Amino acid sequence: MSLTVSEIARAVESVAPLSLAEPWDRPGLQLGDPRARVRTVLVALDPSPAAVATALSQGAELLLTHHPLFLEPLARIDLSTPLGRKIRDLLTAGVAVYCAHTNLDRAMGGVNDRLAARLGLVEVEPLAEPGKDGPGLGRVGRLPDPKPLAEFAREAAARLSAPTARVVGDPLRRVERVAVCGGGGASLWPAAHAAGAQVLVTGDVRHHAALDAREAGMTLVDVGHAVGERCAVEALAEAVQAVPQGDQGGVKVVVLEEDEPWSPVRT
Repeated sequence: MSLTVSEIARAVESVAPLSLAEPWDRPGLQLGDPRARVRTVLVALDPSPAAVATALSQGAELLLTHHPLFLEPLARIDLSTPLGRKIRDLLTAGVAVYCAHTNLDRAMGGVNDRLAARLGLVEVEPLAEPGKDGPGLGRVGRLPDPKPLAEFAREAAARLSAPTARVVGDPLRRVERVAVCGGGGASLWPAAHAAGAQVLVTGDVRHHAALDAREAGMTLVDVGHAVGERCAVEALAEAVQAVPQGDQGGVKVVVLEEDEPWSPVRT
C-alpha cells in the first residue's frame, strides 16, 4: 500500500497548518506531483546535496524537509548552479519536495515545544510576540533546578549534542526562566526579556544582536542553527508514521541526520 504526496501533505498540515507560517515563508509542496504515489519518504532537516543523493539512492518518491528548497520565486533554473542541479535531479527521478518550516516551528508540539522538552523545561508556554496573534515562534518555561548560566549552557549543549555553545552575558548569572527558539531566533530576545526569561537559547546570534541583548541585561546561549531544529526531523517522521496505512505494509520512512555545516577548531 502507498499514499499520495497530497495525503502525506495533509498529515503534516494537520500537525503544522500552513496558516501558522511567517508571511515570508514558503512551506508546502515545492516540487512534484501531488497525485504521485509514495512508497518511500526521506525526511531531512535540509534539502541538501546529501539529502537529495540519499533520496535518489533509497528510491524515495518524496523528500520531506524542514527548510525549504527555495524561499524566493525562481526567475530561472540554471543547471550550472547547485540549486539548478538539485531541481534537475529530483524532477528526473520523480522525487517530490515538501517542507514544513516556520509553521512547524510555531505549531503546538512542533519544533520549539520539543526543544523546550529536551532542555528539561517545565510550565512551558508560547512566547508572545508583539503584534502577532496565535502561538509565537518561541517558547518560554522554567528550569526545575536553577543554575548559573555557564553550567546551564554546558548542559544545554550536552542535551542537544551541540559541538559547542556560545554565551552572551555573565556566566555566573542565575538562570531559572528560559526562552527557546530553534534555528536563528536571536531577534526574539526582547520578547524573551519581556516574558521574564533570564536567557534565550537559539542559534545564529549575530554581533549586534549580542551587543544589544547584553546591554539590556539579557543573556543568550547560541547552540547553532541546525542543533536547535533537529527535532523537526523527528516531528515530520512521526506525522507520516501516524497516517493509517492498512495491513499490507505502509510507507517506508527513512531519516537522514546531518550535523551543523561548521565545526569548532580547538586552539
